[in-house]
Amino acid sequence: MKSIFINLSLLFCASLFVGCEYFSTTTHTPKQIKQASEWSEKDQLPGFESCQDAPEEDRFLCFKNTISSAVNDALYTETLISNQVLDQEIILNIGVDKEGVVSLLSIDDAATVLDALPALSSILETAIDGLPSAIPATKTNVGVAVDTQLKLPIRITASVQ
Repeated sequence: MKSIFINLSLLFCASLFVGCEYFSTTTHTPKQIKQASEWSEKDQLPGFESCQDAPEEDRFLCFKNTISSAVNDALYTETLISNQVLDQEIILNIGVDKEGVVSLLSIDDAATVLDALPALSSILETAIDGLPSAIPATKTNVGVAVDTQLKLPIRITASVQ
């Protein structure tokens, strides 16, 4: 019985020394983490299912054109009446989350435009919300879907009627 206890004790001690390497951690500097997180040409940009038949170099262009068309269609189908003359660029900040949901995050440089066209914000939000679900962007070095943001500039011109 004593020899079994000694053998088990030796086996336990040996496993501790052998097993310690499994508990070691690798430390990465913030610079290494930032470098690995930066977007590279190998990473997959977001896209729509309807754009997957396009050549790989044209898929993101198709994605952007789909968003632009949805916004243009929404703006041209609405009758917007301005109370002042406008010729200003606004920027739509559009997000595509890890699940592929496309949403309007914010509108930059739009204070004057939104004052003159109060319905514009809801029209743009409805247009973006009406887009189909997207294929999210992927960081290929880790194989993980990531949130992305895009900026879409729009020139708004209006004259007083």
